[in-house]
Amino acid sequence: MAAETTVTTTLATNVTSFVEVFRILRLAAVRAKEWVLANEPLLSSLLDTWVRFHALDRSGWLPHHTTPFNRLDPAEQDPAVARRIVEAFYEEEWPAVEAAFRARLQTHAFDEETLATFDEALVAHRLELFRATPRTLFPDIERKARETLQGHGVTSQASLRELRKSVDALGVANFTRTGVVSFKLYRMFSDHLYSQVKTPERLAEVAADPVPNRHAALHGLVVYSTRQASVNALIMAEYAHLSILAVAQALVDRDAARLSSPENHHVLADS
Repeated sequence: MAAETTVTTTLATNVTSFVEVFRILRLAAVRAKEWVLANEPLLSSLLDTWVRFHALDRSGWLPHHTTPFNRLDPAEQDPAVARRIVEAFYEEEWPAVEAAFRARLQTHAFDEETLATFDEALVAHRLELFRATPRTLFPDIERKARETLQGHGVTSQASLRELRKSVDALGVANFTRTGVVSFKLYRMFSDHLYSQVKTPERLAEVAADPVPNRHAALHGLVVYSTRQASVNALIMAEYAHLSILAVAQALVDRDAARLSSPENHHVLADS
């Protein structure tokens, strides 16, 4: 009899627990539906934005604060259409784009040499000297990376490799550095911009990508002669220099933390 009572009690408890779980799930579903209905405009806008970003990504153009996202049709699935739309925008509206680019550059803490380099690259693009853009921009990125990292025990030969490692350590800030939320800019900087081109297969991949690769550009392996490659080079150079500034600030913060640590105060007191 006692055993039967125990079984009955256990079953009743399980049924009660199941009913409670079902009630909670039903309540959660109702509240989720209410939230979706209340936020439908926001969700629709987010979906629209994501679709436009996806269309841009497939077109080979990099995202930037000058990108004409409003001209991209979320319903259009052909990347060639998006490619032509953005190409036409950067051709027809270049004076306004250049002005916006220059205004934004002035808000960054870039040194005079970097600003002068961007000036020459922007002029080259305006004159449709597209080959000159990446060939002008890449050496200055390396100059600034070397200046930033050499004081921290990094040789000039290893500066670009160490720069990428240092940028990787900055985390999610890498996705918002240029004012546009984008994983692609970080991925291109980390995996493509400075990757070596040592095999025919890798050369074919790099040649098919409208984002210039430093090794291919400066060693004449790929000729980047298009408007798209030139704009992409400008966008990646801005991202690279902003990343160098972020790394420089991280190194300053790290050194300051070391100086203020109790262990360091103890060493200074003993000396």
